[in-house]
Amino acid sequence: MVISEPAGEVLDPCAEDLIQSLRAFGYDLPTALADLIDNSIAAGATTVRIAHCSDPGVAWVGVLDDGRGMSEDELRDAMRFARDPNAARTANDLGRFGLGLKTASLSHVRRVTVLTRKHHGTLSARTWDIDHVSEQRQWRVITELDEGAAAIAEQLGFTGQGTLVLWRKTDRLGDRPGLSRRINEAGRELSLLFHRFVERGRLTLYLGGRVLSPMDPYLRRHPATQDRGFEDLEHGGHRIRLNPVVLPHPSRLSRSEMALASGPGGMQDRQGFYVYRGDRLVVAGGWLGLPGLHKSQPTRLARVAVDIPPEADLVWEVDVRKSTVRPPSMLERRMAEIARDVRARSERVFAYRGAPTARARTERDIHPVWHQVRRRGVSEYVVNREHPLVAAVLAGPNGEALEGVLHMVETTLPVETISQEILSSAQPNGSTAKDSADVEEVLATFRAMLAGLPKDPETRSVLLEALTKAEPFATYPGLIQEVIESEEN
Repeated sequence: MVISEPAGEVLDPCAEDLIQSLRAFGYDLPTALADLIDNSIAAGATTVRIAHCSDPGVAWVGVLDDGRGMSEDELRDAMRFARDPNAARTANDLGRFGLGLKTASLSHVRRVTVLTRKHHGTLSARTWDIDHVSEQRQWRVITELDEGAAAIAEQLGFTGQGTLVLWRKTDRLGDRPGLSRRINEAGRELSLLFHRFVERGRLTLYLGGRVLSPMDPYLRRHPATQDRGFEDLEHGGHRIRLNPVVLPHPSRLSRSEMALASGPGGMQDRQGFYVYRGDRLVVAGGWLGLPGLHKSQPTRLARVAVDIPPEADLVWEVDVRKSTVRPPSMLERRMAEIARDVRARSERVFAYRGAPTARARTERDIHPVWHQVRRRGVSEYVVNREHPLVAAVLAGPNGEALEGVLHMVETTLPVETISQEILSSAQPNGSTAKDSADVEEVLATFRAMLAGLPKDPETRSVLLEALTKAEPFATYPGLIQEVIESEEN
């Protein structure tokens, strides 16, 4: 039996359209530059220099390394779009899809030139130019080195072995001071993404004329940092290492330490998992979409380093930009357990910051809102009329009406229903749902009550002190004090 081929036709993508679409991969500038540095590391570079010129009309950005360089054939392959993501790679090869150099570059500029030279070899060059591809309507790479690129290479002192990636036609980066500002801001993020390489002396990063210092996101040298040790997980023949860390309370950090621990959104934005791929940080914060985990103020000191090998890319769904990952479903439960533990430890740092010592703290320091009383062998619960806040309102013009409302609440309090709910919601370890109540709700309630306090300074001070000693606010003295300082100043 002869099986005929199905009818078909070749539909090659339009070069001029597709190269424009490839600009929409979503690279920000630090991620794009990091992709180029990945290539330098894979080429054995120990020094990478980032330079730029912001002059209008002739602006450019260059990334120069001292790696092995490439031959003509190697450069031709490097400039080709895409490669087999399943192909075997060396341990220090941080690439995967064969798109990074091109898409990272063209996301920001319209012309990218790569100049490269092996030891004692000749200079090779290739240029992708969006306008040239559109005019030719072909995937036509320019093989001739133009005078402008040659002049910049000479200006940068590129005379030996290595590779220079040169960005020109900076339509999306702009020029003038705006370009310089963006490059400098990107340098801060690169200090974080490659902090392990820099810390361990494997890489020296230059931004202009200055050496970038590593940004340790865990402040390991600080005596109050809580390093919770390592835990290894196995999945798909790969070892995944997790290291939960709790940062010190912000009040114990210097300005420079706060800067190290913060990102564009502050410490709260930087909490969460820090995923490393071959020692290169690819995700700096966030809870990876794990159920029940979200960024909050009390958990902003919680960080978990996660090391995955480069060959686990596909299982962890590392994207082309190497900026997002998704953990395998088999590991999610244990990762969530570790995350919840380190988040709880972060909350405790705030809960006990500024709290009285065990010797000084007594039951008199806390003003309970409810009192338990026994009548005819049955427990009943009544609102504490001596609580300063309750007493202040009862002494006011509407005190008599409030007394009636309080009595109604007390007599209708569903004690049995509450007891059954507590028992049914008990966790295997003996804790209850209330133990994991969202601290943010407590803080929101406190802010609302703070806004309703009288403006008279003396009365406000008395009631504010009483409020901080009332439950549930007394449980979180550090966080409550932060709210007071932010709202009162």
